[in-house]
Amino acid sequence: MRVHRTSTRTALRQPPNERRYHHPSYAQLNSQGWKATEAEEKLSERGYRREMEWALEMGLPGAESLTSRDIPTFSRGEKPHFAGINTFLKAPFVEDVRDVAKYDAAVIGVPFDGGTTYRPGARFGPQGVRRISALYTPYNYETGVDLREQMTLCDAGDVFTIPGNLEKSFDQITRGVAHVASSGAPPMISGNAPDEVT
Repeated sequence: MRVHRTSTRTALRQPPNERRYHHPSYAQLNSQGWKATEAEEKLSERGYRREMEWALEMGLPGAESLTSRDIPTFSRGEKPHFAGINTFLKAPFVEDVRDVAKYDAAVIGVPFDGGTTYRPGARFGPQGVRRISALYTPYNYETGVDLREQMTLCDAGDVFTIPGNLEKSFDQITRGVAHVASSGAPPMISGNAPDEVT
């Protein structure tokens, strides 16, 4: 009796009439990445240039040994992501909250976890959101939108909540949000624990 064995090499070979390419055809895949890259080329750089000029003015010109004259001595604005004061997306911090009306949108933190029964800690949410946002830029690759070019954004800081007192904390939160909303800047609230705000 004779046993016929099929070679695994033969089984894995591609038919000779089909060519295999190392890189796929992006046109066939209708790649969104290429579209986003092309959209990025068309974006204005006015907002970016304005921020760079502000960073140099506020952070002092860099050391004489630096080749790039766009780098300030003190970190200001978006770059570098690992340095500077943590505001949301490195947006300007508005020390005087009456100035939020000068911006299109304001970010407000609500560090509060009163009433949490199992895992308190949401009071550190606004700090965490700001810290993680430092890893990103105002440009969104998927949508081809640069927030810096579309709008002005500021960080108004955190509402002063009252630990252990729900009623007074809610009064503070309501007052803070109402102030920003009445100033003309729609608030973007971060840091609320989902089971606490009704």
